[in-house]
Amino acid sequence: MENIYAELTRMLEAGETVAVATIVDVRGSVPREVGAKMIIHPLGRHVGTVGGGCGEADVLRTALDVLQTGEPATVHVDLTEDISMQALGVCGGVMDVFVERVASDVQAEIGMLPGMLAALRESMLNREPVALATVVQGSAVSPSAGATGQQAVIWLDREPLGSLGLGAMEVQAIEDARAVLRGRQHKLLKYEEASIFVEVQRRAPELIIVGGGHIALPLAQLASMCDFSVTVLDDRPSFVTEERFPTARQRISGPLRETTAGLPMDQDTFVVLVTRGHSHDVECLLEVLDRPVGYIGMIGSQRRVDAVFQLLVDEMGIDPRKLDRVYAPIGIAIGARTPAEIAVCIMAEVINVLRNGPATSISERRRERDRRRREAR
Repeated sequence: MENIYAELTRMLEAGETVAVATIVDVRGSVPREVGAKMIIHPLGRHVGTVGGGCGEADVLRTALDVLQTGEPATVHVDLTEDISMQALGVCGGVMDVFVERVASDVQAEIGMLPGMLAALRESMLNREPVALATVVQGSAVSPSAGATGQQAVIWLDREPLGSLGLGAMEVQAIEDARAVLRGRQHKLLKYEEASIFVEVQRRAPELIIVGGGHIALPLAQLASMCDFSVTVLDDRPSFVTEERFPTARQRISGPLRETTAGLPMDQDTFVVLVTRGHSHDVECLLEVLDRPVGYIGMIGSQRRVDAVFQLLVDEMGIDPRKLDRVYAPIGIAIGARTPAEIAVCIMAEVINVLRNGPATSISERRRERDRRRREAR
């Protein structure tokens, strides 16, 4: 999302007018998730995707119309055709894509008002919960509402920026949007008078790679391709250069424990320990075990993992149950051997955790073994 907003900001600052397409509702199997966005330029080029294929082509055509008229529209993309050589959409589901015009023109009467985009980006940067509520047109929207395309930026503890134009039901709609924001998942709210898409704005998940060695190189590249914000730490300055990690947002050189401790972390932070020795693993684990991060992974053989954990329990007094949250040995079992393959198996596990996926981690066998040992005592 941050990349899309950064590009949208650049276009608006250049005085361009564009269309923004957002998936607001899905039913069944579709190629992209609710909240996926695409920016469409009047000349036809676009940034992002809402799924590709003929469905996206319909969205692109509608976007060009919206750019001409200024009137927002919803595209109903049906991908439920029977499988055949002639079928154009066979994913099995349907999705609704809301298309709006966004311009730098401050005279626009509906849509994103001046300052909204900046407010969203600032809140995301500051890790402040924020949502964008948009009145979308659909079967549940009353034509008399007269507010299709109206938007408001919603926070939990301050007044909204903008208005949904819903009159008497505005207060209830804002409170419902705040409830969606607390739940951290996009949602289409349907009322008799209007349907409102509440888009929870989350900054890009952050991958902190502790150790800038041979595994970190392909891992940082893969993470950037998957829209993670990447930070690489190493105590050797020559290992965290821009030349080695051109896609990283931050490259930090310094003592690993201190630099790890100094980084802000939350549930959207994923920490991968790929250091060059036991002592670094121990020091960095001590710094992150009690932090509210979404993921902690540590590379190493089962023997190395056991040695590190034993030291933490016996000499550092760490409750062994805390170690259950550490994914070690790291990754999903795919038979990886090369640095690039190992990076793939690590990134697969990170995404699996982020998306609550069904894959089984290599470390699950170790966790189950440790649980049985504790129960047997």
